[in-house]
Amino acid sequence: MRKALILASLIPALYAGASFAEQSQPASAPAQEAAAQKHAAASATDAALGRQINDVVAKAAGQLGAKIEAQVNNGDVVLSGTAPSQDAVARIAEEVSRVPGVKSVRSQVNLLPAG
Repeated sequence: MRKALILASLIPALYAGASFAEQSQPASAPAQEAAAQKHAAASATDAALGRQINDVVAKAAGQLGAKIEAQVNNGDVVLSGTAPSQDAVARIAEEVSRVPGVKSVRSQVNLLPAG
């Protein structure tokens, strides 16, 4: 009798759990699709911003004797390459920070040895 009572009380809980699982799975698919679309839009925006930034970097770096590239991720820019001085890096970073859509600029530029 006791086992039957326990089983009888568990059956509604099992159905409720199965029903909840069925309802939550389809809801996650639209959320995943929305996240994928957001990521694709951010990637396209980063690509366009990256082209614009690399044009600015190429012009400034050419004038200053530096070889620098920029990588963009969600508006955050990382500069890498080589430059003759810290002043050259600072000037290029300043130019990049003025580009609309840039949130931050971080430098991983190596300085060329003097001489």
